[in-house]
Amino acid sequence: MTIKTKKGDIELPCMEPVIVPVDKVMANNYNPNNVSDNNMQLLLQSIIDNGFCFPVVTIYDDTIDRYIVIDGFHRYSIFKDYLEADVIPVVILNHTLAQRMAATVQFNRARGVHQVELMGDLVQALVEQGLEDDEIAKHLGMDIEEVYRLKQITGIAELFKNQVYSKSWHMEEVEE
Repeated sequence: MTIKTKKGDIELPCMEPVIVPVDKVMANNYNPNNVSDNNMQLLLQSIIDNGFCFPVVTIYDDTIDRYIVIDGFHRYSIFKDYLEADVIPVVILNHTLAQRMAATVQFNRARGVHQVELMGDLVQALVEQGLEDDEIAKHLGMDIEEVYRLKQITGIAELFKNQVYSKSWHMEEVEE
């Protein structure tokens, strides 16, 4: 499926997922991305809490009759190794090896990173919604100590909110 935009036609492979045997899916041999055990546990919890929302992006290699992961290796690992599923949803792109490698890096880098202050604000909002610290830790994939630190950071950040800071500093000569 394709849609027209002001910048040109955009393919929508997300509208065409297929369910394939998980044993027919395999990792690529070039993904530089690595996920900590803590984030893998968070991904598992996310899939349990929210379902499998994003199909694994693959190509189909008919010479070996396998789907090779372009993006979503960790979702694939959770489904295969942790949840022991027999099938998995994938979308299939028609990419050359060079296109696949570029897409993997694009997907990885486009995700961005979490900023500490924004995570602190999120923790504060969850506290205000009535969640206990241990619930926040579980659902955000944090240690309880990290929740405490973010609560402290948010409190400290609040003290300095709307303060005027000089954009520069200067040294004064001190007479001896």
